[in-house]
Amino acid sequence: MGELFYHFGVALAIGLLIGMEREFKKSDEAQQFLFGGIRTFPLLALTGCSAAMLGDLMNSPWGFVLPIVITGAFLVVAYLGTVNKRDFGMTTEVAALLTVIIGVFCYYGQIELAVALGIIVLVLLSFKVKLHEFSKMLTQEEIVSLAKFGLMTAIVLPILPNEPTLPAPFDVLILRNIWLMVVLVTAMGMVGYFLKKLIANRKAIVLTGFIGGLVSSTAVTLSFSSLSKGHSTLSKAYAVAIIVSWITMFLRIVAEVAVVNTNLVKDMWIPMTAAAITGGLYCWFLYNKDGKHEAIADNVEVEKPFSLKKSLIFGGLYAAVIVIANIAQINFGDKGIYLSAIAAGFTDVDAITLSMAEMSRVSGSVDPDVAIRAISLAAVSNTLVKASIVFTTAHKVLKKEILPGLLLIVLAALATVFFI
Repeated sequence: MGELFYHFGVALAIGLLIGMEREFKKSDEAQQFLFGGIRTFPLLALTGCSAAMLGDLMNSPWGFVLPIVITGAFLVVAYLGTVNKRDFGMTTEVAALLTVIIGVFCYYGQIELAVALGIIVLVLLSFKVKLHEFSKMLTQEEIVSLAKFGLMTAIVLPILPNEPTLPAPFDVLILRNIWLMVVLVTAMGMVGYFLKKLIANRKAIVLTGFIGGLVSSTAVTLSFSSLSKGHSTLSKAYAVAIIVSWITMFLRIVAEVAVVNTNLVKDMWIPMTAAAITGGLYCWFLYNKDGKHEAIADNVEVEKPFSLKKSLIFGGLYAAVIVIANIAQINFGDKGIYLSAIAAGFTDVDAITLSMAEMSRVSGSVDPDVAIRAISLAAVSNTLVKASIVFTTAHKVLKKEILPGLLLIVLAALATVFFI
């Protein structure tokens, strides 16, 4: 009985949250004819839960179907009754139907799914204006890019073989896993791209560095290093944005490992977070040391959100890295992996990160501690490469501001991974 009350309670809570959002919208004069509010939506969630329970008690689908059909009929009547008083749209009615379905999921114990649906409904209802503004910002090329990404995820990925098809040492190559890594990295890049588009006209230093780091920390480094030559007075702000983009790379590594190998991330987060926190503290010091907070323009140029050529190149790079790492381990042991990780970090940290996480999870050919050290070395070598961009292209003031942060980040990462 206690579990039953818990399921009904969750349904009631989700309905209340959705109802409060709709009630708040009704306070706007333009939205005053909206159907339902803080009482209706909790009742709809309880209706779904009760209908599912009634179907079980009656041992008949009709016990479930009839209440749902009657509720659906009421929703249609409500829509027709208000359609002449407002702009055409069925968002609230569809949300009401989903609230009933959420109640059904709650009864059957699908609490995680019910909560996830509730959050999605809340977000879509709450950010109506922002979503409309965002859709108007999209270009045809970006919409096509989203369609291509959906194609590579929903159609290409499922048909690829999920087992090795080549002899050793190429037996570590599994086409579906390779393409899955391509999808993962592309998805993260697209999130960064569209977040950057949303804040395109804002001047927040930290936000610029963070979003730029999601897209390409190398692009952030190169862009602001070049700008510092003509705007040396902004070197402090540029340094903060660059270091924040580097910090974002370390956090992105943790996210990638968490998706691919949850067991590895339990220890992987320590060196990555240590580097990020150390860099973050230096950024805070740099940002506040003289009390002046300069605004900077976001001039970081990024490519279109999806490029098939770029995705194929990354897939090839990932495959090459995982084969080289396998050969290096066979011939030189752990030292071979470390050397290949450092070399891979010179060009791309994502490929070696995902390959180490995958090899330590699937084949077990790489010890978890070795994988963590290899990923950390790749992250450090990649950071040093970006630092070399600063020291070869930036104004001397920016070089001076970057150097302490670079040393702190590198030392924190290496110290925690090798000595703790």
